[in-house]
Amino acid sequence: MFSCIWRTVLWLPAALLIALSAGTAAAADVLPRLPALGLQRGSVTVSGLSSGGYMAGQFEVAYSSSVAGAAVLAGGPYGCSRGAVSTALLICSCPAETSFLLSLSQALGGGCQTFNPGIYLVFSETAVQGNQGDIDDIRHLKDHRVWLLSGGNDHVVDRKLVDAAEAFYRRFGVPASHIHHEDIAEAGHGLPTLQATQACGATQAPYLTRCNVDAAGELLQWLYPGTPVLQAGPVDDAALKQFKQTGYGSKTEFDGMDGTGWVYVPKACEQAGAQCRLHVVFHGCEQGQSFVAKGKKFGTQFVKGAGYNQWAEASHIVVLYPQVKPSSGGSLSQPYRYNPKGCWDFWGYTANGAALHSTAPNFAARSAPQMKRVKAMVDDLMRGP
Repeated sequence: MFSCIWRTVLWLPAALLIALSAGTAAAADVLPRLPALGLQRGSVTVSGLSSGGYMAGQFEVAYSSSVAGAAVLAGGPYGCSRGAVSTALLICSCPAETSFLLSLSQALGGGCQTFNPGIYLVFSETAVQGNQGDIDDIRHLKDHRVWLLSGGNDHVVDRKLVDAAEAFYRRFGVPASHIHHEDIAEAGHGLPTLQATQACGATQAPYLTRCNVDAAGELLQWLYPGTPVLQAGPVDDAALKQFKQTGYGSKTEFDGMDGTGWVYVPKACEQAGAQCRLHVVFHGCEQGQSFVAKGKKFGTQFVKGAGYNQWAEASHIVVLYPQVKPSSGGSLSQPYRYNPKGCWDFWGYTANGAALHSTAPNFAARSAPQMKRVKAMVDDLMRGP
């Protein structure tokens, strides 16, 4: 059998052999695991857009003793969905451009609803209470800094949901002086970046919009106040590295994570004793590298175009971009593994029977599959060489 294979290889065209060699070289460029950089303790912050905004908030709450702050862009408060996909899609967001949501709305005899912040606050308080023991002490939030973004033209995540997120942080002790709420009247559903070409009011892929606001820069400056003052600078393309996420998961537990993720490591942060900081960015739905639209993968549009890397390079901040991939297992009625848009889990698709746990939404706890995977990535980067 081996000799047959060898004879076949000998007859392969030279061009194919070159292509195979290039593929092997490319695979070798993927880091088998994140490097131990000995990053600065107490410097971990998170941010995210839409489902990534929800993920940033729940990661911050679950690991509040080791996270210093969060930026929630077009996202609502902790535990909003209560573990029900219908609540996630009709009350905590409204992705009405999708046919499956319209069908669900009609089946339920109504459409999306947005409540006042007080009702969402009850959802969050119940979730915090139910997850006690599987989240850090909520009192750690009082030392955090928070940056919020809402858009007046955002009909996917209504600005009232971002108001509810602000009410949540105030309720659990974050001082008003530590909260910044950026409300852009003309903004649609997207992340504002100076490099974007899409109109500010747009709500469509790639969900990177031009609103004359550098969201990445503004939120990083808010989350890291004082000296040295953050600066933007040229991006080093070689600093963006792909790494294997498979080593952070379990073969027996569904987590929805992609095979690889991305990390931006400024050259200065590779030096021993550099004491760089760490920021984790959660992409939104349809922004993960493996999401396919019109036959083409989304690729690195988000990790290169969201605007974080130029601030990271000049300000010595390592940026981690974990990745989720779409999955079509299950259905709306059986949501386990059902994630066709490649969203972060803010309703329970990674936990079978999540809808039965409305008082303790396990997707938002430390033991949740995605939460502990990302925390393991953070721990690797924080660990000393």
